[in-house]
Amino acid sequence: MVKSMSDSRLVVLRDLLSLSQQEFASRIGITQGALSQLESQKSKLSLDSLLKINRVFGVDCNWLVTGEGEIFYQSSESEPQSMDNGYQISREGYIPLIRGEAHAGYIENYLDEKYLDTLEVYKIPGYETGGYRLFEVEGDSMIPSIYPGEIVVCERLPDTLSIENGALCIVVAEEGIVAKRTYVYEEDRNMLILKSDNTDYKTYSIPMDSVREVWRVRAKITNVFVQPQVVDSSKLRELEADIMTLKAEMSRLSAEKPSPSTTE
Repeated sequence: MVKSMSDSRLVVLRDLLSLSQQEFASRIGITQGALSQLESQKSKLSLDSLLKINRVFGVDCNWLVTGEGEIFYQSSESEPQSMDNGYQISREGYIPLIRGEAHAGYIENYLDEKYLDTLEVYKIPGYETGGYRLFEVEGDSMIPSIYPGEIVVCERLPDTLSIENGALCIVVAEEGIVAKRTYVYEEDRNMLILKSDNTDYKTYSIPMDSVREVWRVRAKITNVFVQPQVVDSSKLRELEADIMTLKAEMSRLSAEKPSPSTTE
């Protein structure tokens, strides 16, 4: 969840767009009742809904969350892009998102501009300029660094010589799209070594000529909050009993210890 916002900003946005609650809710994929709860601050805006508002209406996430800055991103006159919502906004500064189910299609069409134009795009504060991609990560091989379903913001490496050993990357290869730590042996740069952070997974290597792209992970978008490990109450009671037993044994040994003889 994102942090609480002023209850007036969603209402202000709807008024500017001349949309009813039902129309606005429908465009971002939630119910009218859910939108009403958000506008009255009885519930919090999810990350998915925040990004949907950003994409559908071109709204600055920073304004939506904090009230600071411009409401809408300033459109560029160059290369206007017609989005699926009917609004004309510039594609400049928007980052394509490759979801898990689109991985196979991206491997085949990653150089096809027409294909890339069909992908969802988002504007991420701090990443408005430069060549970036958003990848949805599948699987648990990179826990605890990246959890399944998290989205990583990535910057493309220009060539294999730019790969740093131990760097967290998204590797686009013939075999698939994976998040791994990358390594290259200087004496054999024909193989790319891929290592998981999750120790349940083995390190492996793939031929460098099967690699299509390598993207360095720069940030991630998450709704995963790792809770502190909770000690089971029964285990806690066992621990307390063990401590009491140890104390009792120490007291018994202390009582049985003979007193030192007194020197006359």
